[in-house]
Amino acid sequence: MKRGLFKTGAIVLNSFDYGESDRILTFYTHDFGKLRGIAKGARRSKKRFVGNLDPMSRLDIVFFHSDKSELVRVEEAKLADAYPGLKAGIDALSVGCYLLELTSEMTREGQRLPQVYNLLAGFLKAIEEGADPGAYTRFFEIRLLSMLGYLPHLDACVVCRKTDVEPQKRFSSERGGVVCRACSTGAAGLIPVSSATAGMLAISAKLEFDKLERLKPNAAFMDEGERLLYDFIKFQIGKELKTKRFLEKMRKAEARV
Repeated sequence: MKRGLFKTGAIVLNSFDYGESDRILTFYTHDFGKLRGIAKGARRSKKRFVGNLDPMSRLDIVFFHSDKSELVRVEEAKLADAYPGLKAGIDALSVGCYLLELTSEMTREGQRLPQVYNLLAGFLKAIEEGADPGAYTRFFEIRLLSMLGYLPHLDACVVCRKTDVEPQKRFSSERGGVVCRACSTGAAGLIPVSSATAGMLAISAKLEFDKLERLKPNAAFMDEGERLLYDFIKFQIGKELKTKRFLEKMRKAEARV
């Protein structure tokens, strides 16, 4: 990126206070991908930073980029959407935070993918407006993986390339897709997944966004899809996500009630 002043849409992935009045932020922007920036005087200035700089806020920002700093300097930020419906309940809020952390961990600075910005903004809005959080989290995961070039092979054996017609498949995160019975001999860490779940994941990766609501995932899809995708995501980023651990703790607590 050249030195200069720029304007773009941005979603705040995370932020924290710095010094007496500044704020450090990580954005995913429409035109420049993931950026890290500093908003000087953010906690005092209501003129330049109308609204807020909290995570899960969609903003129109003006920033200055200099080769002398790893952080862009945020000059102005106007709130476009705070997604208040997501913040009204712990379930939707937790899912929203997971989508933010996943986007932050899966993307790298300088990778310009406006479709990722549109994906995140669209899914946050859809869940806020009542889309099923569990199903749409799975749809988000598979579409993000696809956009970033990590789409797992779900229709044919990733080893021998033969189409697996068995109703029960085996998925290998290490190999990046389903493995047929013959090629799975001796393989470790295989995850069982039905053909129906694998098929719906493949469809949801490519289906037009406004048609996703037509998909009717069952309980098996929710369980198998979550296990498969999160194991694959962990393999790609090499660690657990904090928000995922929180979601699992919350789910266990609800089950005990």
